[in-house]
Amino acid sequence: MTFLDTSVIIDFLAGDSKIVALMKEILTKEDVKTTTITEYELLRYKTKIRKQAAERFLSGVIVCSFDREVAKKAAVLFEELQDTGRMINENDLLVAGISLAHDEVLLTRDQKLASIGKEKIRIV
Repeated sequence: MTFLDTSVIIDFLAGDSKIVALMKEILTKEDVKTTTITEYELLRYKTKIRKQAAERFLSGVIVCSFDREVAKKAAVLFEELQDTGRMINENDLLVAGISLAHDEVLLTRDQKLASIGKEKIRIV
């Protein structure tokens, strides 16, 4: 399965043609996942229409939680990034930790996630 970062979901909901085509391709082969961190980021939309679109989208995907195994993976990732001076923001770190703990690919449009340097992080 593939994890979707907030940036990919936002662009999908906005109708970005590249992301819509990519999602159609992925969904013919597999289900997709996202994280409770992404769910939080999407549900804090201020407009009712955007929040409803996010809720509809989230109802059709698997949402994985931040748990103890993920906390350990995210903590190791934090140390690696801190030691190399490539720190990213906390929410991105937690999203990456969840996808890496599940040993799944994370699709993102967020270039700073490339600094993680893991093959399972894919910038689209």
